[in-house]
Amino acid sequence: MAALEPLVRASPDLDFARLWAASGVAGLEVWLAIVGLGLVVLTVEVARMIVRGNRRSKAPSAPRRAARIDNPPAGIIPLSLEPKEPNLRDPRRARFVGPFSRDEATADRPAMPWTKTASPPLRGRVVLVSMFVGADGRWWTDSEIARQLDALERAARWMEKQAGRYGVEVGVGVADVYFSVEGEATPDVAIGFEREGVDFGPYEQGSAVRALTLMSRAAAELGFHDAVDFVQEIRARLPDSTPVWLLHVRQAGRSMAVPLDLTELEGASLALCFAREASFTEPISRPPVPDAATLAHEILHLFGASDKYGTPLESFAPGAVTHRDIMRLDYDRLEQLRVDPLTARELGWEGDPPP
Repeated sequence: MAALEPLVRASPDLDFARLWAASGVAGLEVWLAIVGLGLVVLTVEVARMIVRGNRRSKAPSAPRRAARIDNPPAGIIPLSLEPKEPNLRDPRRARFVGPFSRDEATADRPAMPWTKTASPPLRGRVVLVSMFVGADGRWWTDSEIARQLDALERAARWMEKQAGRYGVEVGVGVADVYFSVEGEATPDVAIGFEREGVDFGPYEQGSAVRALTLMSRAAAELGFHDAVDFVQEIRARLPDSTPVWLLHVRQAGRSMAVPLDLTELEGASLALCFAREASFTEPISRPPVPDAATLAHEILHLFGASDKYGTPLESFAPGAVTHRDIMRLDYDRLEQLRVDPLTARELGWEGDPPP
């Protein structure tokens, strides 16, 4: 009403009652507009809630929970071995500097079976032990090793998760102590041809022999009698575990697995992992690239998984293998890959497949 007083004084004949009524009508219209706007907002929000509810009801149900895994994730596994020095980039890990002292040898080592056996199933506790082999006058740096071991740890967690999908108890860990040696110059290689799925392709001959040779030379350089002595000692320090050896070579090349039935070191599975992937062994000019997918692929070979690439998906039973199977490597990122039912059976995972 205070806003109307100047108008009243300026026009004494003005009907004050009509002005009062007009102001009341205007105020009512404002309140009606506010209430109407609130109703509109409320209606829109209710509609959104209904739409979200419909989407949830139409979404596929969550996959059933896998069986409880009693074997906890292994993570980083302590390997009691001296002398060692911490990695400058990751103090959780350490390099064995050697030489190994015979006074420190384990008294009761597990017997080394000298009969050829098939690959074991991927069950129980597995420990990944890394040997870094330099090349062409270049050692692996602490930063490069730390990145490779991080990728290896990602691969270990991924394998545990995949086993859990099938309700299988698996604990995959990475030893906190690793080994590093100088290595050799890039060798001349002989090329052969072998079947790759439905086709034939070139491959590098003698790769398995080379991996065993690198293992033997590294063992001698670190103070062990030979590769058998080396493998037995490390195995004795990892009780109740299946050790798996990874030879990280600072060259480009085609990574491969040397399973139990192909190695002369019975009980020592080997995976030859190159710093960069290439068709044949060659020097590298750029820093190594960690590749968790390739690491997981080669490790699974050691437990019986076979390659699925080079073969059309239509050749497999329906649903047994998809383009996401780890043994096809159709994708570069490990998170995009999985273990499909056929590969799971090869690994000894006989549980019901996930939906």
